[in-house]
Amino acid sequence: MPSITINISLYGDIAKHAGGHHVAQTEIMLDGDPTIGDLQDKLGISAEEKGYVFKNAILCDVPGFDAAREESLCEGDHVGIFSIQHMWPYQYRDGVRMSDALARALNEKGAMHNIYKATEE
Repeated sequence: MPSITINISLYGDIAKHAGGHHVAQTEIMLDGDPTIGDLQDKLGISAEEKGYVFKNAILCDVPGFDAAREESLCEGDHVGIFSIQHMWPYQYRDGVRMSDALARALNEKGAMHNIYKATEE
């Protein structure tokens, strides 16, 4: 099974998962046809501590969603993951390039917010 190398940047408290304190940048090898979910699992980043996720400068996930778990990764991709405590400035959110999966999830659940919580029915 071939391996691929992914470049990652982790911001905030989750930097500890790659040996950093506030920021960590490194490369990681993954086997097979990995996804962002596989990367998060390998690094030990839980859904509760994951905030915004970018792949190659495209927003793929936001706090409280798991829209990026099945997002495929390819050799040389760059993934940036922010901790839940480090929010992405609101003024940059309007018109941001985002993955198809995240666009579908936001369309179903509503506009982008600072906090996402499951609603009880």
